[in-house]
Amino acid sequence: MVGEGIIVKMKEKKRRISEQKELITRILSSFLFVPAIILLYFASFEVLAAFSVIALAVMAYEIFSLDIKGHNKLRIAMFAFCAFGIFSFMYCRNIYGISWCIFLVCMASFSDIGAYCMGKALKGPKLCPKISPNKTWAGFWGGVFLANVACYCLSPFFMQMSSDQIAFLPRYADNFFIVQCVILSAVLGDLLESWFKRKIGVKDMGNWFPGHGGVLDRLDSLVGVSVFLYMIHFFI
Repeated sequence: MVGEGIIVKMKEKKRRISEQKELITRILSSFLFVPAIILLYFASFEVLAAFSVIALAVMAYEIFSLDIKGHNKLRIAMFAFCAFGIFSFMYCRNIYGISWCIFLVCMASFSDIGAYCMGKALKGPKLCPKISPNKTWAGFWGGVFLANVACYCLSPFFMQMSSDQIAFLPRYADNFFIVQCVILSAVLGDLLESWFKRKIGVKDMGNWFPGHGGVLDRLDSLVGVSVFLYMIHFFI
């Protein structure tokens, strides 16, 4: 009995160490959005379009991987959604300028960071266990909270970058409802990709980013917010 207790404690300690390493890796990988923002700020529309096409090509490679059997219609639909998301992001860049694109990247990134950290720390009830068994309500609210904090703190920066010709700007107080919808669309984009992975039977779409998986795993939230903003512009 004593030996079994020691083995259990050793396994638990090993599990905690593994989770801590995973958390650190995930947080460090999340800050890849910093070079993305630098690229957005300095790159021309043509250069950004080229990078977007490359990202879409990698996502296509992940979605249509030969390691995944069947589900052809579902994979085609997912690729179409991703392509629409990339198009929407470039459309927003063309219409609203650099400011809104950086805003979208920040909202998607901070929502993801907050959700992962709070979810790991607090655990608790599952958000959508049938879609993603690891996502919790604590993680959801953690992502919403951190994204709101980031938007509030960065709002003067967004405004400074914006042009007077832009119809509506990411000023936190004036566009509180839009900000919440953008954050929610990031969560929905992440859930959609989780549902897709669950349907085709894979854990991650790739191993390009430590702790995150593939390009689609990293850009799912950004695809979601880009599609939402495009729909806002199209209908309003």
